[in-house]
Amino acid sequence: MNNKSQSNICAPLVSIIVPNYNHYDYLEQRLQSIAKQTYSNLEIILLDDASSDNSVSRLEEFSLSEARVKTFIKNSENSGSAFAQWIKGFEQASGKYLWIAESDDFSDLHFIECLVEQLEQQPKAALAYCHSNWIDAESNPLGLMDIHVPYFEENYWLTDFCLNGDEVNRNLMPYRNVVRNASSALFRVTSFKAALKDFSPSGRIDDWLFYVLLLKGNVLCFVNRELNFCRLHSGNFSRSLTSNNYNKNSRERINVLRHILALYPESAGSVHNALAILWKNRFKYKAVDNLLGQHQEMGSYALYGFNDLSKYFISRCYTQAEVIFDKKIASSKYNGIPLSHLTATALQQLDTVIIMSIFYRKQMEVMLQNLGYSGRVVSLEKHQ
Repeated sequence: MNNKSQSNICAPLVSIIVPNYNHYDYLEQRLQSIAKQTYSNLEIILLDDASSDNSVSRLEEFSLSEARVKTFIKNSENSGSAFAQWIKGFEQASGKYLWIAESDDFSDLHFIECLVEQLEQQPKAALAYCHSNWIDAESNPLGLMDIHVPYFEENYWLTDFCLNGDEVNRNLMPYRNVVRNASSALFRVTSFKAALKDFSPSGRIDDWLFYVLLLKGNVLCFVNRELNFCRLHSGNFSRSLTSNNYNKNSRERINVLRHILALYPESAGSVHNALAILWKNRFKYKAVDNLLGQHQEMGSYALYGFNDLSKYFISRCYTQAEVIFDKKIASSKYNGIPLSHLTATALQQLDTVIIMSIFYRKQMEVMLQNLGYSGRVVSLEKHQ
């Protein structure tokens, strides 16, 4: 027996759940990114939540052509819950590790190989995950998904790490779900099963609370590689940063904070700060909604700040930004200019500059003034 065959036999089984609802347009890319993984010891569990497009036909074709498909479960009625589909898939899984491969995302072909290696080295880790890149409906890159926020004392995501899960829950999870995309993570099945005992899905951000329960008493690992691609598109309401969604999510976030406080009474300071930030930021999403209704009147425009609000704004616009002033633009299809390189010449052809960063708004306004910019300057505060 050759070394490759021996390696395949020894490799732990990975169960892949593919929960789909009306993602026919993205299924081919997702399914191929699974079938062509460099890691081969897989079982694939397909689920369709009563799609009204051609998804079922494509999934049936894949299940017939791919020998590693274990089962294909088709709902006759929509469940209304993504997490309920996760659980249904999990009940069919027999692997050591679990990957929830969202049907509108896709992955690098080394994704499983890389994260299995990390989990095998860290037996106390409940999950390992990696960086994600935002993409639009046509798979054009929109830049790296930010995980770090200014409320964290340290940007852990600049390198590989493994952190105590309880510390993550106390200090990071009140501010942000740091496992921002399920498709970016590989779970240890025993840990996943244990967390489900104390959990029942109830809302749009079920994954946030579930991760808190999953990490309690365990370890969180991260691999500093861009192996996951997370799609923004008009049908993906869970990633839509609208004011209406923000209000709904805020109520559910308060529920998450209650659970964190109950599990970790010593985290009261972090929970209080997170609530204050939640309240302070409430207007930003309404402002973006208003901007979306007016952007066609802005002529040739630029964005300052390549944050999540910018990416949501870009994904919904009929006209593209001419340029984005931000140093994080390198991995995007858009032209970018760091502030340190901003010149009057770069501004001459622009009718409007939209400032998407609240924290640096005054700095940008002063810079535009000093460079003699005479066009329209729009900020989120003015569009509440």
